[in-house]
Amino acid sequence: MIENDYITSGILQDYCLGLLADEDQRKVEAMCNAYPQAARELQLLQQALEKYAGSDAIRHRNELRRDVWEAIKKLWEEESS
Repeated sequence: MIENDYITSGILQDYCLGLLADEDQRKVEAMCNAYPQAARELQLLQQALEKYAGSDAIRHRNELRRDVWEAIKKLWEEESS
């Protein structure tokens, strides 16, 4: 498989998401060692995934905090009654 076909196959995305079996993970790592463009593409995918995951982190943290405090308040009110 030529480098560009490998990059566009989706296997690098699967690697980033942890969807590959151990043997396939090793193949991706070997491919990235052999082909700098594949390694660069993997790096870009990992960065994009981290950025995406981080973009929702604050919003979810604030929502979680609000939900926890509301649950505590409700329990406190129930205990006080």
